[in-house]
Amino acid sequence: MKYNLVGKIIFNKDITPNKEKVIEFIKQAENDILKKITDLEEINFTSEYKIENKNSIQVIICTKKKSAHIIFYRIRKSLAEYLGKNLHIGISSLEIKFLKIVFPLEKLPQEDISIPFVNVIEFDKNEKTCAIELEKIDKNFITKGNVERIIKRIREKIDHSYYEGKKEYHKVLYESPKKNIKIDIDPTIEMVNRNWIAPASTKGKWIYWAPATNIFNAMEKIVLEELLIPLGFNEMKNSNIVSGEEIWLKTGHLEGMPMEIYYVAEPKTRNTKEWEYFIDLVKITQEIPYDEFKKMVQLEPLKGLAYAQCPSIYWALKGKTITDDSFPILLFERTTNSFRYESGGRHGIERVDEFHRIEVVFIGEPNDLLDLQKRFMEKYKKIFNEILEIEWRMASVTPFYMQQAGDIFKEDIEEGQLGTVDYEAWLPYRGSREETEWLEFQNFSIIGEKYIKAFNLKNQKNKLIWSGCTGIGLERWVAVFLAQHGFNIEDWPDKFKKYLDKMPKELKFF
Repeated sequence: MKYNLVGKIIFNKDITPNKEKVIEFIKQAENDILKKITDLEEINFTSEYKIENKNSIQVIICTKKKSAHIIFYRIRKSLAEYLGKNLHIGISSLEIKFLKIVFPLEKLPQEDISIPFVNVIEFDKNEKTCAIELEKIDKNFITKGNVERIIKRIREKIDHSYYEGKKEYHKVLYESPKKNIKIDIDPTIEMVNRNWIAPASTKGKWIYWAPATNIFNAMEKIVLEELLIPLGFNEMKNSNIVSGEEIWLKTGHLEGMPMEIYYVAEPKTRNTKEWEYFIDLVKITQEIPYDEFKKMVQLEPLKGLAYAQCPSIYWALKGKTITDDSFPILLFERTTNSFRYESGGRHGIERVDEFHRIEVVFIGEPNDLLDLQKRFMEKYKKIFNEILEIEWRMASVTPFYMQQAGDIFKEDIEEGQLGTVDYEAWLPYRGSREETEWLEFQNFSIIGEKYIKAFNLKNQKNKLIWSGCTGIGLERWVAVFLAQHGFNIEDWPDKFKKYLDKMPKELKFF
């Protein structure tokens, strides 16, 4: 990597009477920094200092490997001590007027790339490098690591352009016996026709009348009695509202899926008098005066509805040192709905913007979680094969980059243990088993230290701890069950009917 920096040191008083001394002290401060660099000969460090006016000096620094902008700001501390002690001169500020960085690439972009804060971005096809130029960047921008994140983001965008549109790694680990399924019905359409469900007042959401709710409750009961209670999980309750700053910045949701989040705005005030004009407009026009409404709500700090329940659980544990006898931590939450803006991807009850889910979270030592995973898989297999009697398969969908991560986790990882395992079911109304996309109706993930590090969780003995989750989406369980078994309760599996032996009356309308 190559760095070329043009900066300015601004002093709090006239330095011209002491300009030679000031330059001398800058060189001493520079040496203080350079003598700490072990590979000094390799970085090709050069510098130049010029008096610009009576209270500032222009600085030019060129380096290889080591960041010129970091060295520039580290010089400040030593320089301030020298100037203050010997000349009683202070440093008002440091400015970087221009910074050019040339860095190597593994591959060149396939399309134009734009990036915030970068004035110029150029690619050298022969050298396989990228050159970026930034102007007028301040101390906070440097010390917060934003320059390094710009370089990382450019490489991410290049990688994404190569993998975009490719299927993620998918390998079937288990297939259930094939079922002799004779029905061919879209469960959502039939549920609407039978008045089991109705569209809600906003897109991608449903109202579930008594028949559908009874099936949901039966599924919940199966999960509790056959899975979570036997495995020792404890129920908790969560909040529906999530902080963008406290949670989504740490989990990566604002980087990965900001376009899927439902955002929440709080009122600026609860004072009725201040809302009076808005209320007057509503009463008179019987319309929502959006221009006035925007004045009355606050968008900062950023908040939204829960995308998933687990991040809030990790946030509640942030910075805690947890006693050894608390592990493994086994929790589940079923009262908070999840919200994801699906837009054109919505379909029926299986792809919705609001869904009901039992979120299961586990935290503990790696071997404990890998053992827990085996027990989960055994119990899921029993539920799907013996109680729901559906046709399904289990597949490792660990992304390509996780396949190389075994050494990071310091364990011998078998296929399907690290990352995510999806449970997929055939929906006959979509077409044949071989030619249609199966529905992912369940998953199980071990995510290692991702959230442990993000929220600084520790255990008493400072051992390595991992976490994982398995989200049980009730809409999808119901969609799979009805798509394969139909709506006649007499045709439903006997073991399932132990949890739901009769259905309530359907609503009827003239």
